[in-house]
Parts: sequence; C-alpha cells; structure tokens
Amino acid sequence: MNKTTTNLTIIWHKVPTEGLTGNLQKGVSASYAAIIQDKLLVAGGCNFPDKLGFEGGTKVYYDDILMMDTTTLDKWTWVGKLPKPAAYGVSIRLSSNETLWIGGNTGKESLNNGYSVSLQKSGEPKLDSLPVLPTTMDNFAGCAIKNSVFVGGGNVNDKPSNDFYSIDIKNDSTWKKLPPFPGIPRVQPVMAGIKNDEKNYVYLLGGFFGGDEIHSPEMAKDVFRYCVEDRTWEKVGEQIDPDTQKPFSLAGAVAMPIQNRYILCMGGVNYDIFLNAITTQYNIHFNRLLTDEEKEQKNNAFSETYMTQPIAYYKFNPECRIFDTKTHRWQTIDVTPNAARAGATLVFENDTFYLVQGELKPGVRTPITWKGEIRLNAN
Repeated sequence: MNKTTTNLTIIWHKVPTEGLTGNLQKGVSASYAAIIQDKLLVAGGCNFPDKLGFEGGTKVYYDDILMMDTTTLDKWTWVGKLPKPAAYGVSIRLSSNETLWIGGNTGKESLNNGYSVSLQKSGEPKLDSLPVLPTTMDNFAGCAIKNSVFVGGGNVNDKPSNDFYSIDIKNDSTWKKLPPFPGIPRVQPVMAGIKNDEKNYVYLLGGFFGGDEIHSPEMAKDVFRYCVEDRTWEKVGEQIDPDTQKPFSLAGAVAMPIQNRYILCMGGVNYDIFLNAITTQYNIHFNRLLTDEEKEQKNNAFSETYMTQPIAYYKFNPECRIFDTKTHRWQTIDVTPNAARAGATLVFENDTFYLVQGELKPGVRTPITWKGEIRLNAN
C-alpha cells in the first residue's frame, strides 16, 4: 500500500471575473501572483487572444498588475505594471507583507531578474529588485523555508535543466549553486518546503523532459527531497496513484505545504496524453529522413489535430492529491473540474489558497480564479 488517510477537505469559492478587461477577459496562464495584506495580486501571464499558434496566432505576454480585495472578493482593479511583459516565472511567499516574483520569459527572452513585491501605504504595489539569478530561468519551480529561497529545474539558459539554487533573501547578495537534483531535467515541476526532525527539506515533484539527441521524452514521476543541512538529494516516493496503481503527471501542476507535513498537489497535464503528444513532436524533430519543410508540414498536421480537440479529450488532472512527507504515501482528497488546469498559479496563506486562472486545454485559458479553504474534518 502506498496510500495515506487524512480528514483534509477543500471548500471551493469562485472568485468573480468583474474588472478583467480586453484580452485579459480570456484569462492567462503562467502569471505571477501574491497575497499581501488581504490583497490578491496577479501580474503578467500570457494567452492567445486571437488564433492559436498553428493557425498563425501569436502568444501575447502581459505586464498588467491586477488586484482583488480578499475581504470582499468583488472585482479586479488595475494597479500597475511589471517592468516588462512576462510569464513562466515563480511566485514565492515570504510573509504576509512580502512575496517574490522571480525569473520567467517575455516571449523573446528568458529572464534572470526578480522582485520583492510589497504594498505601499497608497495601496499600490512596490517592486524592489532582487539579486539576479546566475542564469536565466523559466518554467521552473521555487519555494521558501523562512528566509531561505530555493529555485530549480525548468529551462536554464534556454535548456531543460537539473540546476538548483538558493539564497538567504535577508542576508545574501548572491545566489548559491547547490547540488543538482538527480534523474531527468524537469520543465514545469513543482516544489514545496517542509521542516521536520529539526531539518529542512525541499521536495521536488512533477515536470517533464522533452528529450534530446540521446534521450526520449519522459514524464518525471520520482519524488525527490533535498536536505538543506546535509546538501543531499534522495528519492522518497513515486507519483503512483494508490487506487489505480498508474503513474500520474504533475507537469504544469501547482503545490503547497500543509501543516508542515503534507504537500497538496493540484492539476497538471494528463500523463499519457501529454507524453504521447511530446513524443510525436520529438519523433518528427529527430527524424533524419525528413527535410525541414516536411518536418514543418508534419508538425502543423499534428497540431491541427491535437490542438483542436474538446477540453475533455486532454484530461487535465481533476485530482487534488496530498503527499504525506512522513509516510511517503498519497491520498486523493478531492476530484473537481476546478483543479483541472495546467499553468495555473497558486498562492497561499496558512490554509487558504488561490488557484489563479491557467489553461483548460492547450492554447485555451480560463479567466476564473478559485479560492480554496483547507479544512480538517473531525472524525
């Protein structure tokens, strides 16, 4: 048995979309977000406002910063701009007054900068520059344990990576390179920090590797943890559903720690469907018998079929699963279409979280944000 049992449940509340204007009404994926002093901030992100890529459309990146009062949850208001349009970075909460927005991509270049986000007395967001990353990073994961911030995986200098970095945000002026995580590089993984047995651990789950000249595409399913004090990685589990005994994906998913013991993982792409899609594209790209023109034709034909299916076809994960860091076992605590999205952004404060927008299927976003309250039911 690799199953755990808890009495955790999630109470869901839909956040209004009033106040979203223009192309933001279509929703974005891979935005930055924060909860600061009862205000929910959402910044940047990207979408296809007109046509999809294979139809000749362009992915548009945004610099808008929007705010919602979490005490009223009535409407979004525009409160500022990012230094440049961006998406695919990480949002890491340090305290009720400060969140970090790090890395990302503008559509033209990957980023190595980051910001400490706070609110001024006027209510406007204030972005203070952080020490730059040693490399550019996008589609990566990050977390914090008190003032120690950790980032890893994703595209590093535009290539899928196993790199892992940290910084003491209050005392350090530069990032430190830590031992890389084992196994395949991971694009779009998730990360969570847990402190137990007087040691600090960073857990790495999910992600995918699109393959290279030597290795075929692969979905990451090993659960790794890094011991901060020992500077070592170890495998502590696998992403295997305890009911079906089949592997599940956490690529494009979100994660958060609960009660300093559990890691709640929500959403992400379907393991089999996504792996089949990236393998098809990989086989076209590395087929030496095809000319560049033939590769383009085959890719377009694949995209025309793959990108135009109904939402249900893609089977984005509706499961909300928890990983018990003490027993290394999984439990599904909810199954809901609210969670069935990829590229959403998760921000949390204690046992309340906001699951911000994201994709319902490749190329199609949702403007809906969900508020979740995690409850421990009495026996």
